[in-house]
Amino acid sequence: MAFACSIFIVLMVYRHFTYDDFELNKNKLYKIYNYAIGPNGEETGTSMPYPLTTALKSENIGIVKATSILNDGKLVRYKDKTLDMSTTMVDADFLSMFTFPVVKGNASNPLSSVSNAVLTEKSVGKLFDNENPIGKSVEVKLDGNWYKLIVSAVVKDFPENSTIKFSLLARTELFPYYKDMRNIWDSRNHPVYVQLANNTNQQQVENRLRNLVKKYMPDDAGSLKKDGYRPDNNGDYNSLHLLPFIEVHFNTQLGSGGSVNKAFLYVLILISSVIVLIASFNFVNLNIGLSFTRTKEIGIRKCLGAGKKQIWLQVWGESFIVVFISMLVAVGAVALLIKNFNQNLNAGMSVSMLFNPVVVSILITLIIVVSFIASGYPSSVMAKLKTVEILKGKISVKKPGMLRNALIVTQFVIAIVLICCTIIIYQQFNYLRSAPLGYNTTSIISIPIKNDEKGRDIIAQMRTRLASQPSVLSVSGSDVNLGLGEDHTSSTSITCFSYGDKNICGQVINADYDFLKTLSVKPLSGHDFSMEYAGDTSTRVIATKSYAAQFGEKSIAGFSYYIDSTQPPIKIAGVIPDIQIQSLSNKQKPVVIYLSKDKSMRYAWVKVTTANPAVTMDMIKKVYASIEPGIEFQGSYVNENIDRLYKEEKTMANLFMIAAAIAIILSCMGLFGIASIIIRQRVKEIGVRKVLGASVSSIFALVSREFIRPVMIAFLIAVPVGWWAMNKWLEDYSHRVAVHWWVFMIAGIAALFITICTVSFQSVKAAIANPVKNLRTE
Repeated sequence: MAFACSIFIVLMVYRHFTYDDFELNKNKLYKIYNYAIGPNGEETGTSMPYPLTTALKSENIGIVKATSILNDGKLVRYKDKTLDMSTTMVDADFLSMFTFPVVKGNASNPLSSVSNAVLTEKSVGKLFDNENPIGKSVEVKLDGNWYKLIVSAVVKDFPENSTIKFSLLARTELFPYYKDMRNIWDSRNHPVYVQLANNTNQQQVENRLRNLVKKYMPDDAGSLKKDGYRPDNNGDYNSLHLLPFIEVHFNTQLGSGGSVNKAFLYVLILISSVIVLIASFNFVNLNIGLSFTRTKEIGIRKCLGAGKKQIWLQVWGESFIVVFISMLVAVGAVALLIKNFNQNLNAGMSVSMLFNPVVVSILITLIIVVSFIASGYPSSVMAKLKTVEILKGKISVKKPGMLRNALIVTQFVIAIVLICCTIIIYQQFNYLRSAPLGYNTTSIISIPIKNDEKGRDIIAQMRTRLASQPSVLSVSGSDVNLGLGEDHTSSTSITCFSYGDKNICGQVINADYDFLKTLSVKPLSGHDFSMEYAGDTSTRVIATKSYAAQFGEKSIAGFSYYIDSTQPPIKIAGVIPDIQIQSLSNKQKPVVIYLSKDKSMRYAWVKVTTANPAVTMDMIKKVYASIEPGIEFQGSYVNENIDRLYKEEKTMANLFMIAAAIAIILSCMGLFGIASIIIRQRVKEIGVRKVLGASVSSIFALVSREFIRPVMIAFLIAVPVGWWAMNKWLEDYSHRVAVHWWVFMIAGIAALFITICTVSFQSVKAAIANPVKNLRTE
């Protein structure tokens, strides 16, 4: 059991630590991120403006290559075949920065033209079957329009543990709004990666980036200071920094989807180690207990000339064989269970990883280390026994006080800490899932729209067709999803502009009518996007409270402002409480919701009654199929989308629960073995006490007391360790639960109860035994 659990953890950790190992330039690559110290603490983000990549290379600051990465579009077409496939738009430097080898086509500069497309081997197999794709025309759908591209190259499929993932590559200039946004520094919607020159380093480039920010993105220090922002150590209110590419996968704030905190991986390694350690302790106790049943065999071997070294090697060799067989069984169990493990924990592991040289060497090392830990001490004890005493049957074993108590304390420190961590992690996970986000999550169905260029028309048709359904309360839509839907995509866009001496920033959402009604959000002032105001041709927005507060105006509903003097004014139709669109792992941002005027819309939202959710979902699925026939329905309830945001927390909670259960089971087994040994050593003492009138309860208390004391010591050690570890872990969350004292009390009481239950069998058995029989022993 311990080995199987450890192998699963070794495979999981190895997969994460080998992320992006295939990238040849990984030590020269960096991800640009923005840094500021706001009124609520540090603010970071990776959304960048389009002009940045050009400026980074032209300013001669030590950056030789740069690329934007923007995912857009959902459909790719070749002849009469249309596939659900996204388009990843990058700059010409992309394939020379990242290691995606060209296996067919133009290997020197496959993205030299805006009309070029690069496909992966897997994508080619789906689109072209057995045809040669080079030089063939494919079409990609972006913002409702089809764009014809020529396949210039095919790249090798990337490993599963790659941060950068794509199906089809095209140039950034293909993005429909690129021409309008290529010189705008205030609009940010994509990450940027750079490659440094060989003669420079991260610190030097970050220092030079300060001048670039001042030149192209100057701060309004007075306005920012008034809004509660503080300068950093360099005196900058806003700055650009570099995140090493090798750290992107381990940064949950700035990384891509699937990022994991390194601390989490170190905790997994620690859990694996302590589980193996507990199992080794139990093996020590078992070997000690069994060794004294074979003393005569050892005595005879010594009489026949066996030396200490031979006895030690014999006992250790037997243990090594047991450990080796256990490892083989564990590997077999992992191979059989790995599929289920992946499904339950999204681990992304494969059986082939078991034969990786690094993994094999780790397992061999584990066998050797465990065999020495588990049998080294018992082998030494057996080797040191005196031949005459063995054959006379006069072996006396002193109470293994320090060693025994150390084993018990260590085991239960681990068990109590794991119990505490499991409870607190589940509390945090449930808090993230159930914390108020500012809108209703239980009765809204979110539906990705495939033909998003007709999104508003599709939503209007759904509104009309569902109007007669009593289970449907309202229909709306948006260009962003709530949580992470069945299509596994999410996007955010932030825009900033100057208003007087203030810098106004906010996360942008484009929405349809009945937005607030569908989300069950009551405006603090003003009104929803309602059809009653359809005749109003002005640009209308709904602002969250924090977004509206940036203007510093007393009355904000009905207030108008300009982003661009050449454009019509923007009118604030209503103000609502702050809402959380992204994960609660991130800080809440000001949000501005625009009433979309174009036909494009990516998601339809349907507010329903939840009396019979499955039947309601089927009904909406049929209606959607009648509007978009032949398209896969990927609708899901928003509360399910929210759950997907916290996949890492759920995985961690499940792993800790499994680890805690295994640690407790192994600790109980060890405790049972130690109790058996101790009672066997004290059998005459117990017999004498009974003859002198000791009751069953007093003998039970006498034996149990020996184990309760170490468990209490373990509790006192485990409390500060668990409190520190959980507070450290919770620091990564802007929204978090408090660490309550009763969590540790529950863990301590549970450990004490488990100890008494485990020891009680041996204690009661010794207490009710016939004292005459015990005193006749030997």
